[in-house]
Amino acid sequence: MTARGLRVEPLAPSEGNTVRDAVMAVLTHFGVTTIFGNPGSTELPMFRDLPERFRYILGLQESIVLAMADGYAQASGQAALVNLHSSAGVGHAMGNLFTAYRNGTPLVVTAGQQARSILPHEPFLYAERATELPRPFVKWAAEPARAEDVPLAIARAFHIAMQAPRGPVFVSIPIDDWERPCTPTLPARVSTRTAPDPDLLCEVAVKIARAKRATIVAGAGVANNDARDGLIALAERIGADVWIAPMAGRNPFPEDHPQFRGFLAASREAIVRDLAGADCVLVLGAPAFTYHVEGQGPFVPAGATLIQIGDDPAIASRVPLGLAVVGDLALALDTLAARLPARPPSRAPMSWRHRPLPTC
Repeated sequence: MTARGLRVEPLAPSEGNTVRDAVMAVLTHFGVTTIFGNPGSTELPMFRDLPERFRYILGLQESIVLAMADGYAQASGQAALVNLHSSAGVGHAMGNLFTAYRNGTPLVVTAGQQARSILPHEPFLYAERATELPRPFVKWAAEPARAEDVPLAIARAFHIAMQAPRGPVFVSIPIDDWERPCTPTLPARVSTRTAPDPDLLCEVAVKIARAKRATIVAGAGVANNDARDGLIALAERIGADVWIAPMAGRNPFPEDHPQFRGFLAASREAIVRDLAGADCVLVLGAPAFTYHVEGQGPFVPAGATLIQIGDDPAIASRVPLGLAVVGDLALALDTLAARLPARPPSRAPMSWRHRPLPTC
């Protein structure tokens, strides 16, 4: 294990000296054992003499195989590999690719491309702008300029898919690249976690300790960062109500927990109504907030402090007020739980006149 959630195996010996052999060695290096797909003619050379260490899960339509790969990645905590047909096949999968992107699912999506020699003639089922087609619902997209660059592009795709914030990536591969000569290379080791700013976490701890009634809003990022246990520990330590963020794609908190309060609607007015009484709103692994209808008025109850912690800088940049901290949630929650004094649930009566503040 080089990092949480990314299994890396010793590089497999190459069975030959082609691009396909080098790619199979890269896949083994990243611990890939399962490939999901719905291949067409331009994808078939990838699977010629497929080594027995891989299993191929065939689906009847591209959107289905991408959904299967999405679930597999969420369950395993590792980037899943899904192979789609070029152009129209990628188009079939776009709906579920959008879902995977919004949920932060690490996927490496590959698709075929027609032979380079006939691309100027606009052949049947080629992708005119292969790297633009899946955007904006992938973190990165590439069609390597040379056949021998394909293995490194696949390795880069796995790194990017697993780096925070996790998500799908895309590699287009011309059909005639697979048999080209290629020397296998060992992919670099790359970290996937970013620690939050310790000074800001100290400030967050002080704000929570001063609050009379802290409330937590949890989203899919809690699950993506393997931070469920940390969330439960923090919620119990500070006695906070826990709500599920609007449109959360994964379950971050047990619904049978006594501090679970329900699901927030994607409406500004409804969120403020449901969080009424909170003087500190701690949003974890979710935007603050996702809306589905136009709204007016404040973003949080009057007088409440808004704090957001998550691993996505883009989400942090659009926080409307308060404080946003960027970093791995599991690290952040462990740090906060260690610094904050224990208190009973927010709905239990008690005096906070003499409570101690965290020391940082």
